[in-house]
Amino acid sequence: MADLAPSVAREAVLKESSALPEDMRRIRGYDFNQGVDQHALLQSFLTTGFQASSFGLAVQEVNNMIEKRLEPVEKEGEGPEEGGACEGRGCTIFLGYTSNLISSGVRETIRYLAQHSMMEVIVTTAGGVEEDLIKCVCVCVCV
Repeated sequence: MADLAPSVAREAVLKESSALPEDMRRIRGYDFNQGVDQHALLQSFLTTGFQASSFGLAVQEVNNMIEKRLEPVEKEGEGPEEGGACEGRGCTIFLGYTSNLISSGVRETIRYLAQHSMMEVIVTTAGGVEEDLIKCVCVCVCV
């Protein structure tokens, strides 16, 4: 069938495949036959596909931030051997999101993160009138 396609289409669309680098992650999903292990499931997102892989990389970055945050901060000019380690945090974590997430199921996750001081700064958008109306309707229905 490729022989029937015009040569311009063949050149533009029907490209020859090239071998992937050996160190590239292979796409593979989670094997539920091994049972449900939430940690392993989240780890498998790194190789599940484009969106899941991006999520997996985000999880790794959040873990890196948490590890960095737990490191003690040294006062400038003083080393730990001089008693210079202070009670500060190794980094400041910002949480940024658009206001529409508050009207979604993500609201409870944001509340949990704030309630347990898992970030120092929250940055959000003001939202639109339609978001305010949705929030009013949700409150009236839920109460």
